Amino acid sequence: MTNKKKRTERKTSVIDLLPYIFIVAVVPLIVYLHIDKLEPIEEAVWRTEDFYPDLLSYCKSLWFMIASAFGLCLFVFRYIEGRIRLQKKPGLYVPAAVYILLIVLSTITSKYASVALSGFVARYEGMFVLLFYVLNMLIVYNLINEESQIKLLVKPLLVSAFVICFIGLSQFAGHDFFETALGRSLILPAEYAESELNFKFDTMVYGTLSNPNYIGSYVALVFPVAVTVIFIAEKLVWRITAAVLSVLLIINLVGSDSSAGLVGLGAGAVIAVVYFLRKYLFRNKIAVVLSIAVALAACGFLAIEAVSRLKAESTQSYYLEDIVFDKGSARIISSTEILDIRFSEDQLTFYDAEGNNLHVNVKEDETGINISFKEPAFQRYRLKVTGDVLEIRNGDVVFYIRLDSEGLRLVGINDDEPDQIEKPDAIDVRGYEKVGSARAYIWSRTIPLLKNAILVGYGPDTFAIVFPQNDYIGKINAYNTPFMIVDKPHNMYLQIAVNTGILSLAAFLAIILVYIVSGIKACFMNQAPGRISHYGTGIFIGICAFLVAGLFNDSSIAVAPIFWILLGLGLACNAMALNDKERKKEAHASQKR
Repeated sequence: MTNKKKRTERKTSVIDLLPYIFIVAVVPLIVYLHIDKLEPIEEAVWRTEDFYPDLLSYCKSLWFMIASAFGLCLFVFRYIEGRIRLQKKPGLYVPAAVYILLIVLSTITSKYASVALSGFVARYEGMFVLLFYVLNMLIVYNLINEESQIKLLVKPLLVSAFVICFIGLSQFAGHDFFETALGRSLILPAEYAESELNFKFDTMVYGTLSNPNYIGSYVALVFPVAVTVIFIAEKLVWRITAAVLSVLLIINLVGSDSSAGLVGLGAGAVIAVVYFLRKYLFRNKIAVVLSIAVALAACGFLAIEAVSRLKAESTQSYYLEDIVFDKGSARIISSTEILDIRFSEDQLTFYDAEGNNLHVNVKEDETGINISFKEPAFQRYRLKVTGDVLEIRNGDVVFYIRLDSEGLRLVGINDDEPDQIEKPDAIDVRGYEKVGSARAYIWSRTIPLLKNAILVGYGPDTFAIVFPQNDYIGKINAYNTPFMIVDKPHNMYLQIAVNTGILSLAAFLAIILVYIVSGIKACFMNQAPGRISHYGTGIFIGICAFLVAGLFNDSSIAVAPIFWILLGLGLACNAMALNDKERKKEAHASQKR
């Protein structure tokens, strides 16, 4: 009896937390080349090759699963041994269990089960990754029971952030570390040492993550934690380190050009202001009025900026309505004119909407035959014939038509050459497709998919497969080309709903609601917060900032593992802070007696 009690009272050891330290500190830094053999369905959607050279995601996903599996086995062993007792929190466990069940069911019922298990190419957020997200959150919540354990996770996270920021600075300066001899030697296997690297982000900061947008989500999540450490760290060296890191994170955010990160961080700043003024904000009528006035002014300013940007992004000099093929002709219908193209006996002729023959200027060079029009209404068009392909260009818009005696066809992605353009179910955003870096277009085509994803989704990480990639007219208006592959929804909530179902999204939001309620009680309603409560507040602000950024960014293997572990850590901080608050109340009550 005594031995069992002693075992139960033993503290969580460093070894128990090592897998999660590894996940928050090492996994985000992993950059290594893996040649991924594509599934046939991936090959059809993604590229014409049957392989994909991945540097930034596959190995992160692999090591995340290895560390998570080790952590799960260790946790189960400790529980059986009697060293860990589960926290009593049915309000958390029920939605977590529902989410886990729906992830599994969405995989089993998916038409693309192999992709749903392992994740889509360049993303790798399959079923096992999603399950480990939730399990890691629950395990960390049950492991953490004192301040020293919080530090064991937070300090490695900040050190890792330092490394990412320094690499990001090199990218911001135009001298990407990964393109140096040392950088290449770290990320390329010996047999590929001489291979050419081509990161497509120019001087935009992506750090060690797979996209500059994810730097935005990462900064929104980590910056509030770093700022918290500035104020509560016991040692000066950690305060200085956190202060420098905070500056570096902001520089990296600016360098990433991630609007989602800025919006998320802005939301975090508002929450921080409310927290610091909570004692006075609702007691003083003048303070309340001034706060409301400032908030309204800020919202007004943001609304004006948003409307201005909306107008700028919705201004399109060329808007394509349709392309209609009829044997040897193609009718290009835009919002301003109609161009009729006819191909017969290897000859091209051009007509307007009334059937009038258009006069052309023809100039031949080594690259092909260049064609322009003399009529004013068509002078923005620039056409080029190269072999049996006609390039049609109008300003920044460019697409291609295959010239064939049996009929003209649009050149699409991966050898797709339709002579009838399909138009998928969509919300009407005509003229606004480019808004939000084409998010308006993506969301308008994603939301109609949800009617078939109410109970279960299409399968984890299958978004790119079920998205209407053959929506060529929409893509031309959104991206100026039909060749763009849309592999993510740029919205974490739509991503969950499509992949694992609307019901799973409700379960996820229920988990978040449990966390937010506990955070408000432990942090915002705590008039005498301790250090654990301060840690909880920093994590709370970071989680909320990440969730706001998630309105415009999706989940990724680069950042989501940190989010879920911090969510578990935040829940643990809140539980400890509330227990401490109750103990203080009881002590105060006993003193009165």
